[in-house]
Amino acid sequence: MYVWRMVAVFKFSPQKKQKALLIADSEDSLELKEEINSNSRYDLSFVETLKPSSDSTKLISEIGNLVAVKDISMIVIDTRHPLLAQTIPTLYPLAMRGILFFDIGKIYETVFDRIPNSMVGQTWFIEHMSSMAPKMVYDGIKRLIDVVVGVVLGILSLIVYPLVIIALKIEDEGAIFSYQKRIGQYNKIINIMKFRTMTLANDDGKWGVQENKVTVVGAFLRKTRIDELPQLWNVVRGDISLIGPRPEFPDPVAHYSKEIPNYTIRHSIKPGLSGWAQIYGEHPHHGVDVEMTANKLSYDLYYIKHRSFLLDLKIALRTLKVLVTFVGR
Repeated sequence: MYVWRMVAVFKFSPQKKQKALLIADSEDSLELKEEINSNSRYDLSFVETLKPSSDSTKLISEIGNLVAVKDISMIVIDTRHPLLAQTIPTLYPLAMRGILFFDIGKIYETVFDRIPNSMVGQTWFIEHMSSMAPKMVYDGIKRLIDVVVGVVLGILSLIVYPLVIIALKIEDEGAIFSYQKRIGQYNKIINIMKFRTMTLANDDGKWGVQENKVTVVGAFLRKTRIDELPQLWNVVRGDISLIGPRPEFPDPVAHYSKEIPNYTIRHSIKPGLSGWAQIYGEHPHHGVDVEMTANKLSYDLYYIKHRSFLLDLKIALRTLKVLVTFVGR
């Protein structure tokens, strides 16, 4: 048994981690380093970190010494850092010796499934402008799926409408539906239909102007996501898609557009009932939160760049899990 265990550990244990050098100084790079070095599932470890420097000669010398002394086989570098523009070409000889080079943005995306704003600049736009343009085949088939699934689920959902209507009327005799103005694709105003969950049906996101509280029935509708069912008809009509960034109210959008760089990129595609950002984190329900929204935008950017039928299926399955387990609001 002892011999077998020794053989099994030798043959089937994870491969030796690659030693990596990180050349960056942003907060996102430090977050990446902490995540990789503290998690055994990654096959690399950052053994050293160098800050970008205007003295390229000294930086190159430090890189060469670290590669030799620390047995480094991989270098992760912030290619967008202005101080590294002259340094990167001088590192080509290391690549010829078998050292692997990776842009920090690629590694960050793989680890966190999002693209932070700090890594989105002019170069990023040039490289990925095509991903923001319409995809004729993908968009066409996705629209067909939206219509078919929207009609089928919309008709099936009519079963619960009488129960919701009776519950709402018993509680306070208020309106059944809430019609809210949201920002859609290309900054177009769309009207989203939901079951009313608050004392006032339509406040258009102007929280704090007048008292508006979640009702008892509304809390249940939100928890079960039943309040979202009428939006299936928005999907059929083409206002939104089944999968896409969350449509926001006009006033918060105007605020975020000023405070968060690149925020309006999320409006280059059609918003959706569920999306990559929605399944990964919360969003501000009643107010404006720049930090939370900036984090949510990083997931929207990831979806815009990588959107595909496979990613949509992944989002749909995770959304189904959320619905079944009643996770969230």
